[in-house]
Amino acid sequence: MKKSIKSIILVLLTLIILTAAFPTSVLANDSSFQPRLSAPSRSNSYYNRSLNIFAKTGYGMPNCTAYAYGRIYEITGSAPLISGGNAGSWWSTNTRNGYYEYGQEPKIGAIACWSNHVAVVEAIDGNTVTASQSHWGGNYFDTCTFTSGTSRFGQKFYGYIYASDSVLEIEEEPVYVYKLEKPAFDINKEKSENPFSNIDLTYNEPNLLMNSYMLTNAIL
Repeated sequence: MKKSIKSIILVLLTLIILTAAFPTSVLANDSSFQPRLSAPSRSNSYYNRSLNIFAKTGYGMPNCTAYAYGRIYEITGSAPLISGGNAGSWWSTNTRNGYYEYGQEPKIGAIACWSNHVAVVEAIDGNTVTASQSHWGGNYFDTCTFTSGTSRFGQKFYGYIYASDSVLEIEEEPVYVYKLEKPAFDINKEKSENPFSNIDLTYNEPNLLMNSYMLTNAIL
């Protein structure tokens, strides 16, 4: 009888240990994206002749395409697939060649395209978008805030090119489910069955199982 009571207590303690040690779900990791709200250093290789194809051909910053190219390179760590043409051609170049997904919904790290300007989305608040940019023959760097989908600088808005999706998507981690079936006890028997015989641990943790077996043998 005493051993049966001890067994029940052991199972309850094990349930508490399992609940504390292994949560039933794992939250997805937050994105490590860092918005650029200040000008990159002129020594930053993504924006100068070291890595920037536009700078190498004499069309470096201040220039919206040179900046967008460098910013996407900085975010993804890979040279952007759109590597030429003026700002007005980027939308059609991408749709024609199928380089990146595109659409009308703003996303962090996307390239916002107008009829003759491109910028990179750094922050979103509802339908309000903050983008970083450079201007041909003008500002080396600045940011702008606009209502998504609206014309700007007297230019038609085309949409967003999702050039950073491959690295900014938050991947869901696996969810572990632990099933604990109620052990069968017979209080009339001097010694009950091993209380762990019906426990199914979907997540296999050797150290926890070893400790549980040792504890079981010590009590029973």
